[in-house]
Amino acid sequence: MIVLEQLINGLALGGVYALIALGFTLIFGVLRLFHMSHGDVFMFSGYLVISVAVFGFGSLPLPIAILLGMAIAAVIGMGVERVAFRPYRKSNEIIPLISGIGMSLILQNLAILIWGPGQINYHLESGIGDFKLGSIQMSGVRIVILLACVVIVFLFNYWLYKTRTGRAVRATAIDPETASMMGIRPTMIILITFAVGSALAGAATVLVGALYGAIYPSFGFSMGLKAFAASMLGGLGNMTGAVLGGLILGVLEVFTAGYVNVAYQDAIAMTILIGVLLIRPNGILGKSVEEKL
Repeated sequence: MIVLEQLINGLALGGVYALIALGFTLIFGVLRLFHMSHGDVFMFSGYLVISVAVFGFGSLPLPIAILLGMAIAAVIGMGVERVAFRPYRKSNEIIPLISGIGMSLILQNLAILIWGPGQINYHLESGIGDFKLGSIQMSGVRIVILLACVVIVFLFNYWLYKTRTGRAVRATAIDPETASMMGIRPTMIILITFAVGSALAGAATVLVGALYGAIYPSFGFSMGLKAFAASMLGGLGNMTGAVLGGLILGVLEVFTAGYVNVAYQDAIAMTILIGVLLIRPNGILGKSVEEKL
């Protein structure tokens, strides 16, 4: 039964990775560029959420905090698109890549300037305590996180595949010129893509906050790296692959920490990922870039 408990814990952590990876994949799918500051949007949104929800109001219900995080991250994401990507959209692809790295450094240093270089500990109330199901000890906060991730992924998929805006995003990702001739405004679609992709990271930062209760300026780099790994593992540009990659990564990390050594958690998981990518460079689902979204 301990294995089942670890599996639930891994899926909860993997769900958070999946949310960040979905945003990363969505933006890559439309722009064909790696959003190198995506993890730092996650981090900076987290700081702003705890500044408002924890230090401002003392505490907010988790669903309200999630909506707040998504709204804050969406605004930051649109700002990043406007400043770091839009001016270089027609440039060589290396330039927006470097611009994204520059924005990453700006957000990290801005966080250090405002909140300091050290770790900030806080508490977000999940609204549910631990409970037992037979002989299985279940963490309430992890169950809440897992359920929240399922709901958010479901709503995201509904938006992407069932709504007019979602179809416009997919059309722009497949063929921006044809989409433009059909009346779709690529500039607006790209802005919406950054808003939605960043909002997913904003939801993830609140859920991670409920799980770990700590944040520091370099947190975004490590989470962004894991989201990138999850995207590559599942198949870069593939939405289902991003979710699958995130869940696998989360389970691998939890099992490594539980049955090997917590100190090797990141190293072993990343080693396995590298091994998988060496065997199957397109990721588990094997989708080519042209088939994304």
